[in-house]
Amino acid sequence: MCTAIANINDDIIYGFNLDIDPAVWNFSIRKTSDYFSVGITVGKTTYLTHGVTRDGRFGNVPYMNGAVFPVPRGARRERIDLITDRYIRGRYSFDDIVRVTETKTVVSPPAATMHSLIGDGNGNILLIEPGYGVRRITDSHAVITNFPVLAELNDYSNRFYGKDRYDTAAAVLNERTAELSVDDAIGLLCDVRQDGKWGTKVSFVYSRNENAVHYFTDGDVTTMRIHRF
Repeated sequence: MCTAIANINDDIIYGFNLDIDPAVWNFSIRKTSDYFSVGITVGKTTYLTHGVTRDGRFGNVPYMNGAVFPVPRGARRERIDLITDRYIRGRYSFDDIVRVTETKTVVSPPAATMHSLIGDGNGNILLIEPGYGVRRITDSHAVITNFPVLAELNDYSNRFYGKDRYDTAAAVLNERTAELSVDDAIGLLCDVRQDGKWGTKVSFVYSRNENAVHYFTDGDVTTMRIHRF
């Protein structure tokens, strides 16, 4: 599950809903003076999978219900989740990620398919979908949920694709791109929040102008807190 949004106007706004089953994934909110992130712990290793930094780097790896593509023998490869972790930790710049996509084959981790909406503090946005391709976003907004955007599917009815969430978010961004505010973005995330086993556990909105992250848990805005860089 999950929904990621980006909107570029007089402010740069990034937003994310983490829809996750705590019985399957061990997650936690990680906050430092350099980043705000959700960490997913696998074994003894914690990966920063979704988050934003003090200079506006936005990374995420929602699950993507897509095909698994074979990687040519001998190809230099890099996992999309590790790219995102390095980006949030400040080890990769936006240009570094562009270089990786141009010189290596970006792959998903074993037994999963993921994609990523990568942004920076200057409003550059990159969509990476292993096997499907890479696209520099030239529109002033973007959204991804849980199906490949770079491929036209024959059937979007699978509820895990989140096509309804995608359409809802896209409609709001199309209508309010020029004036989308932090409150608008929070309202959008509330509109696409999920309930049940794979419900929304963490939501956050970053504003470059505020240099801060507004975040709340369990889809409940009354839990709202602000992390200022």
